[in-house]
Amino acid sequence: MPDPISTGLLMVLETVLERFLLGLFDVAHKGAKNKRRQRELTRPGPLVERISTELARGELSGVAEHEWQAAVAAVRESIEAALPLREDEALQVMLTPETLRAHVLARSERIRRAAGLSDAAAALYDALVSRVSVAIVELVWSQPEYARRLAVAMFQISQRTADAIARQPEQQRKALVAAHRDFEDRYAEQVAHALGGLELFGVSRGRAPRRHSFDTSYVSLAVARVGDTDELTGAGLPVAAALTDTPRVLIRGGAGAGKTTFLRWLAMNALGETRTSGNEWLGLVPFFVPLRQFTALPKPEEFISSTASMIEEEKPAGWVTARLREGRALVLVDGVDELVWERRAEARQWLAQLVAAYPKARYAITTRPAAVPEDWLEDSDFAAFDLLPLSDKGVRDFVEAWHTAARDEPGLPRDARVWLAECETRLLATLAGRPALRRLASSPLLAGLLCALHQDRNMHLPRDRRSLYEAALDLLLVRWDEDRGLALPSFSKEEQLVLLQRFAYSLVRNRELMVPREEAVHRLGNAMRGLRSHDIDPHEAMQRLLERAGLLREVGTDRVQFVHRTFRDYLAAKEVVDAGDLNLLVDRAHLDEWHDVVVMAVAHARPRERARVLLDLLAGNDDTRKDERGRDKLRLLALACLEQADVIEPESARTQVTSAAASLIPPTSFAHADALSEAGSFVVDLLPGPEEAGNSVRAAYIVRTLANIGGEGAWERLAEFVAVDHAMVIDELLRAWRNTPDAEDYARTVLSRVDFGERRVDVRGWHRIQFIAHLAKLRYVRCIGNINPLDPLGAMPSLHRLELWQNEVMRDLAPLAVSGSLRELHLSRCRPLGRIDLSPVRGLDELHLHFSRVDLASLEGGAVRRLQIRDEGTDEGLAALPALPELRELAIDHRPPYSLAGLQRWPTITTLEVFGVPDADDLRVLPALAHLVVHQPESPARLEELRQQLPGVRVTT
Repeated sequence: MPDPISTGLLMVLETVLERFLLGLFDVAHKGAKNKRRQRELTRPGPLVERISTELARGELSGVAEHEWQAAVAAVRESIEAALPLREDEALQVMLTPETLRAHVLARSERIRRAAGLSDAAAALYDALVSRVSVAIVELVWSQPEYARRLAVAMFQISQRTADAIARQPEQQRKALVAAHRDFEDRYAEQVAHALGGLELFGVSRGRAPRRHSFDTSYVSLAVARVGDTDELTGAGLPVAAALTDTPRVLIRGGAGAGKTTFLRWLAMNALGETRTSGNEWLGLVPFFVPLRQFTALPKPEEFISSTASMIEEEKPAGWVTARLREGRALVLVDGVDELVWERRAEARQWLAQLVAAYPKARYAITTRPAAVPEDWLEDSDFAAFDLLPLSDKGVRDFVEAWHTAARDEPGLPRDARVWLAECETRLLATLAGRPALRRLASSPLLAGLLCALHQDRNMHLPRDRRSLYEAALDLLLVRWDEDRGLALPSFSKEEQLVLLQRFAYSLVRNRELMVPREEAVHRLGNAMRGLRSHDIDPHEAMQRLLERAGLLREVGTDRVQFVHRTFRDYLAAKEVVDAGDLNLLVDRAHLDEWHDVVVMAVAHARPRERARVLLDLLAGNDDTRKDERGRDKLRLLALACLEQADVIEPESARTQVTSAAASLIPPTSFAHADALSEAGSFVVDLLPGPEEAGNSVRAAYIVRTLANIGGEGAWERLAEFVAVDHAMVIDELLRAWRNTPDAEDYARTVLSRVDFGERRVDVRGWHRIQFIAHLAKLRYVRCIGNINPLDPLGAMPSLHRLELWQNEVMRDLAPLAVSGSLRELHLSRCRPLGRIDLSPVRGLDELHLHFSRVDLASLEGGAVRRLQIRDEGTDEGLAALPALPELRELAIDHRPPYSLAGLQRWPTITTLEVFGVPDADDLRVLPALAHLVVHQPESPARLEELRQQLPGVRVTT
């Protein structure tokens, strides 16, 4: 007796085959040949067997037979409603399984609702539609007729499009181009107004904080590549450089790490509104898409609504998609983590479809690390990067930028400016002497809090995160207004706190980041129960909180949100404790958006309440008791809570948490390592050494844990891993370099013993490069950004290959001349004021010169054997290149059309690389040429013709 899965699939597929495929392939019902063809097309047996096996062995294997029957009936009816298709429709619908699935679902929404499917049957319905769509498209594409028809149809469409364009009057085309250009100018003005400048916490106050210039106040962030890769970026790669190398990036960063500000900075770079704007950004059109502001995921033409809503109606039809299609769009999608968990899969599909439709555009997506896995967008060729915590230099730069902005506030008297200068000096000294406090300033948000509180509290600072937020709230809700004589006794700090707590809790409970203003006022009215000032009008209360508290802001004209999600979570945690909702807290603890709420609730709770929450987390909630990974997640969360709990009653609860944590050691992922490190120094002695780690990947997780914890004991343990020859471990050792309190000592005692092999290490910033000579076994370095002088690089004992990128201050390559090991130098986008003298590196074997301001004549007579170049001096020919008697390989990176005039001056060339197929006559002047590499040939035919003309030359692509 056939099983219900196979029976149902046969019914569905027979419907499809009878109603669609036979018509699509013109199979008549007479003639032996056509009957044989009909039988071939209407035998779904193999498909049924394969799909049935997949489903029967998968997560739907336990579905009851009556649920199968209901789901299959609904799917069959849906297929019948979606078919038959006209031939032109079929060619579009059958492009991919996704397009077919979307077509079926769009035509059958009423059927699905009417079927009244249970949750199990609905899941089965979705699975059947997806599997059947894949099967049908595979079957259709296997037919030669379909591929032939698709090719013909595509040609006809392109021909009709070309004919339509050719018929369009020249005047209309010019008008359309002008309209697009004019709107682009208007749009750029709107984006600059909406996104230009950044807010520094505590510098300004009130409802509309003053914005500060990105050029003077923005501290550039660094990233590291995520995952198992040979790219060693742990020492910090400029985030803009990461996007230059990789046009699709997923940027992951924790609360307050600066993700949104970074996207705004990228937008300003694209518009040329910052001094740091590079050539790779200029001319791109930025589209800032904060997902929290869209109730439904936006279509491309809706991308401008968050930054340029006032001119949206002026937009020419198709303007956004035109920018996406031509590759000039920079799509900045902010806050995947701010979508509720159920919508993140939808967002992933939306992004995949967007990239598939517009592959030439650039994309930067931000999220918190816990919200999505690192390979979340890997199928769409996104590279994942982690925003690194502020390094020692990053903290110093931020403190200096914050105080500079504070001194620039309008109307500030001279003595106040002097006082701020003293605050800056004292704070920098305090941070240098208190490593634990310095680690607290790991993000721009927390660093800004420290600056504001240090100034307000007569240069005294809190010792932990909870104290930091408490002091910040006191400053925001009371002290600023009191100092200015604006305090309102009828609306006390406690009352403001209660209102904000209850409002924050309502947002967290409903999984919201912002609500319409009227809804916010309504919730504020409900939150006034028990307040002495309960008779204050809720609208008035909302207005005061928006204007004076500094914790709420209006988005647009009708929505309200907290200035930062961190404040929302902190205040909601306080309300959870005050309301006695600890059971609800534990019930929601497995949701990543509740993680910070749980940690801060333990910080707010009384000793006995802390013990209760911790033990409940160890026991697990209803959603994790049958899920081992879920239980481990709650145990790690309990461990993270310990750092915020100085007193627990009974103390045995602490012991139970640490014992449970011991079973989770060693960590099994970087997320696991980050969570484990939050427990503090007691973890250090529990971690295994490199021999006991089991494998190199796990060793990398242990190094991350030790580096996050810090302290003398952790650094000593970390040094045990220098002999592990694995890219992930080495990258984590480099990442730890950013966190160490003594960068030179770490380079001398730890990194000096690491064998980097042939792996490239990316390094930025003089604060690390000045110590790079200690890395005795490092052979390959890429330095990004302004570095001068180059003496530390020349002093590296094993340096073989050096890349200098985007260096605009380098004056002299002479320090590299003393290197006894350097053989290869790359200069990319190095454009100082004067031309770079290349004579100190004439003796190198290999030079790569790309978009750099160099004196080519200074290479005259050099020993260079391989030269790769793209230089404005060679746009019209190769006359600017000097005589190089040893030159064997020349790579010209200019795109066609270009000139090879003068090539005969290097008869020693054996290998030539070019873009596009060159003329054979241009190459016959090279008597020793044996190998020609052609990148991006115009056509296979031209390439084959060249091979025939040059039979003695090996031509490859």
